[in-house]
Amino acid sequence: MNIESRIELLKKEIIKDDFLQGRGLGNEVPFWIFDYPPESELLIRHSMEKIGDILDNNSIGYIEIDLYEMCLETINKKIRPEKLIDFEAKKGSDELLKKLKIILKPDTVKQILKERIESDGNVKIIFLTGIGKAWPLIRSHSILNNLQPVTGNIPLVAFYPGEYRNYELSLFGRFKDANYYRAFRMINENTA
Repeated sequence: MNIESRIELLKKEIIKDDFLQGRGLGNEVPFWIFDYPPESELLIRHSMEKIGDILDNNSIGYIEIDLYEMCLETINKKIRPEKLIDFEAKKGSDELLKKLKIILKPDTVKQILKERIESDGNVKIIFLTGIGKAWPLIRSHSILNNLQPVTGNIPLVAFYPGEYRNYELSLFGRFKDANYYRAFRMINENTA
């Protein structure tokens, strides 16, 4: 099944009451991964607007959190961009990455996401986007591992540029991430 067909099925699935209520998951966390070929990134970004329109038309509250944009906002609140540029010039890119990872530790990201979800008020579904753009600042498995206490029973769909097969995450189809056992793959190729 091609990516366009999977996106169309996704649009239909996310407005179903069973999906929104987490029915049929056997008390599992309602975390879903919609994996896609990295070269389809622009299609996914464009599709997010249409998905938002569908949810709005069905009066389903949602929040889209772009992890990369969240990283930039968080870093800019802590350190001025000029200081980052100076730091990288003096210490190098590897040291800068280490410093930024300290700022973006999982507990900090978890708290930011919690505040965004709570401030929206009527969230029935959460979308995580920008996963590929945020790498290697933050890793998707560490975010997902820390979000369940924040999201409760709200379905979360992570848009993942890579592959999610047999609980293995492979960003861009090249970089193995830690296994993640608590998410379901959203819209398999063999779904009719």
